[in-house]
Amino acid sequence: MTATHTEDTAIRAVIDDWVSAVAANDIAAITRVYAEDGSILAAGTPPMQGHAAIAAFWDGLLKASAGTLTFGPTSIRIADGTAMACELGTYSFTTTANGSQIRNAGNYVVVWIKQNNAWKVLVDSLVSE
Repeated sequence: MTATHTEDTAIRAVIDDWVSAVAANDIAAITRVYAEDGSILAAGTPPMQGHAAIAAFWDGLLKASAGTLTFGPTSIRIADGTAMACELGTYSFTTTANGSQIRNAGNYVVVWIKQNNAWKVLVDSLVSE
């Protein structure tokens, strides 16, 4: 097994834990996926950095999406030296406004960094369709 394959497998395991935490509405577990200085970039909002801002973002998103959020990688590329990686993926969720359901979907880029032998999200950037 190559180092790149091992790191890909490790990142995918973290993603699986992340998806499970989202399904369980576990904000603390979601926040632990991010580096202490991690950031979320989303259109129409200022950058959100650090665990408190990340927790607030996810709390709002999970409440608005009411269990409909799905996401997952379409590709993961491991950088030489295996300390950084880039994940491309897709997401979708539904919100309700004025009695109408609104589908939200798009793509994302996650920059992963390996800290203390654990993969953490450094930057999570969402791009809606």
